[in-house]
Amino acid sequence: MGYPWHAGKAGLVANLGKDMTIEEQLQSSISIVSGLTAERDDLRLAVEKLTVGAASELEALKLDASAKDAKVSELAAALEKAVAFSADLEVKISSLEAGKVSASKEAAKIAASVGVSPVQLSPSDSQPSAEAVDVLATFLSLPVGSKERSEFYAANKAAIVKAAL
Repeated sequence: MGYPWHAGKAGLVANLGKDMTIEEQLQSSISIVSGLTAERDDLRLAVEKLTVGAASELEALKLDASAKDAKVSELAAALEKAVAFSADLEVKISSLEAGKVSASKEAAKIAASVGVSPVQLSPSDSQPSAEAVDVLATFLSLPVGSKERSEFYAANKAAIVKAAL
């Protein structure tokens, strides 16, 4: 800045004493003081603007932090509910697993309740033999609707049905 009072105290005092009358010195001092007053007022306004801006920014940050705290507590409550629900489901699952009955055991109970003794099927009973598969292949290769196919079916009906299942 080009203010005369920035020259320093030594420069001001030196300028006031040289070739100036008392009135000129007074006038120079008044202009220096008014310049300093204007600069002080400018600095005060700048500080007030910064203070107000910082205060409003601080308030905005406080509001944002309180909103985030509320959201965190809301999410924590929801998480607690979810954990409790999960624990309830685990208890229900374990109780259902303990009471679980296989379909074959349930079928045996039903059959026994009506007086029929259950018969256990072996897995090999459900597998068709290679001969039955060959019979089915032969049957499928015969022309549909032919007398030959009908006679072959009548002769090998059990093997064809077993291989088809």
